Amino acid sequence: MPDTRSCTYEDLYYEMWEISQRYSQIAQFRVIGKSHDERMIPMVELGKGTNCIFCLSGLTGLDRQTPMFLIRMMQEYVKAWESGWKMEEIYEVGEVLQNWRLCFIPLLNPDGYEIYTGDFQAIRNPIYRQMLRMQEIPSQEYTGNSRGVDLRKNFPTQYYQRKQVMQQPASENETKALIRIFQEYPSCGLLSFDHFRNRILYFKQSKSFAANQKSYRLARHLQKCSSYYMENSGNGQGDFSVAGRPGTGSPEQFYAEICHKPSFRIETLEAEGKTREEQLQSEYRKIHTLPLEYLFSL
Repeated sequence: MPDTRSCTYEDLYYEMWEISQRYSQIAQFRVIGKSHDERMIPMVELGKGTNCIFCLSGLTGLDRQTPMFLIRMMQEYVKAWESGWKMEEIYEVGEVLQNWRLCFIPLLNPDGYEIYTGDFQAIRNPIYRQMLRMQEIPSQEYTGNSRGVDLRKNFPTQYYQRKQVMQQPASENETKALIRIFQEYPSCGLLSFDHFRNRILYFKQSKSFAANQKSYRLARHLQKCSSYYMENSGNGQGDFSVAGRPGTGSPEQFYAEICHKPSFRIETLEAEGKTREEQLQSEYRKIHTLPLEYLFSL
């Protein structure tokens, strides 16, 4: 696996485009929107089915590993489809892609991703660039987009909390793009990948005991498959930032409320130190079949 810390937005975009071109019979490339700094937000659809699941990552620039994990998943799935292989001697990928569709959005926040490696100079808009510099936050600790908004807290959920006087939910281009996709595609679940603390969070729907029980059972099953531990979102109050502070307005909670389907956040442990490559491989192996397992479990 390549060093994910050095992968640029262009590298990830090209990998997605190449998958769609090489495996055009089963993969389709689509731009779902643009960031405020005019970077395109790509999505790849795998499969021919009508109903889909969403696989999402890259909400902050600090997450250097799950965007590449999702791209590696796509590469594995299309190679298994092409060769007629069973993944892990269990998963009939050809059957899955014939009956379902997997929508991969590895990088929702391309501006934040570029800020991490290129400092705030990576932002082309001079007004946004100066505004970000005035916050006096180091670029490798910065969690927002090019306008200084944390996308993990920008979705119009019933738990949304305004942090600034002029702040509004769904104010950002990236947020609007994801909401449009959620509304456009008939779907049966959201798997959102992040880096933090080796856990799976499931997000509750208000006043829907049966749906929440289904989410619990699915989360428990995914937890056993990945060896992560499981938590519920506490009706939105379990939505934590990287610093561990309670947050609201997450895409996972929004999806659960609006689409009324199971919604999960899968947090991988951040690899670091001398054994970083081995840790990346280990973390990837824990999650690489979770989308397939989820579909087989429905």
